[in-house]
Amino acid sequence: MSMSAKTVETIQAPIGYLVNTGELPVFYQSNVAGERTNFEGEREFRAMTVRNARLLANEFTLDREGFAFVDHKSAVTDFQNDDQLATIYNAEAEALVRAHTGAARALVFDHTRRSSSQALREARNARDPANAAHTDYTDWSARKRVEDVMGDEAEALLAKRFAIVNVWRSTAGVIEEWPLALCTWESVDDAHLHTVERRAYNRVGQTRHASYDLNNVWFYFPRMTPDEAILIKNYDSATDGRARYALHTSFDDPTAPDNAPPRESLETRVFAFFDE
Repeated sequence: MSMSAKTVETIQAPIGYLVNTGELPVFYQSNVAGERTNFEGEREFRAMTVRNARLLANEFTLDREGFAFVDHKSAVTDFQNDDQLATIYNAEAEALVRAHTGAARALVFDHTRRSSSQALREARNARDPANAAHTDYTDWSARKRVEDVMGDEAEALLAKRFAIVNVWRSTAGVIEEWPLALCTWESVDDAHLHTVERRAYNRVGQTRHASYDLNNVWFYFPRMTPDEAILIKNYDSATDGRARYALHTSFDDPTAPDNAPPRESLETRVFAFFDE
């Protein structure tokens, strides 16, 4: 893929969907460096049109589409350094989320590194790219996450509006393979979303995976650099018509060159707490 890839209007790409069998699917988070995630359930890949969002005016918003694209040059020099994430990046991510949500308070509570290279996953304790259309929380698991992280503050915070927003970015050069696809909120029918139990070594949560819906509208931002970020709304307690989430997934880009460097990315999960 060359720089001209930014001018391609659409591509046909395989999007991973859940096959709804009526059984509760279970997702097992990897616990060992380099270990692949496991999934009990049936999936299928459907060829979907994915639109190049770079060719459109950058008017995507968290409250309308459920995602936003921002220029953001981080002061972090090494995204593999946990100390830099704690002392530099957390504040940057919190400021981004406050600016794009209007939240009174934002708080980073999790980082996940991912790579499309098995060697890098093992070296850096990273996970593989998630290749299923999903959103990270259900109503229950979003509230449970606030309770687990915020402790004595949780009850008061949960009495008002809250949201969970991911900040997603490249951590090593231009992304040429396994980019991120994002689905607009208005093109999703909740009837196609299904609860998935998510089991980690230290807790059990829930996510929601999507089954195939021809009405889904997918976008991507090709060739993202480390000076750009995507904000993904994963949950919003508000039920007033604004976007409550954005389905997202990585995908095997058919236009990626055979010698593309491995994708390395960081997703940072951030609470947004509101006064209303």
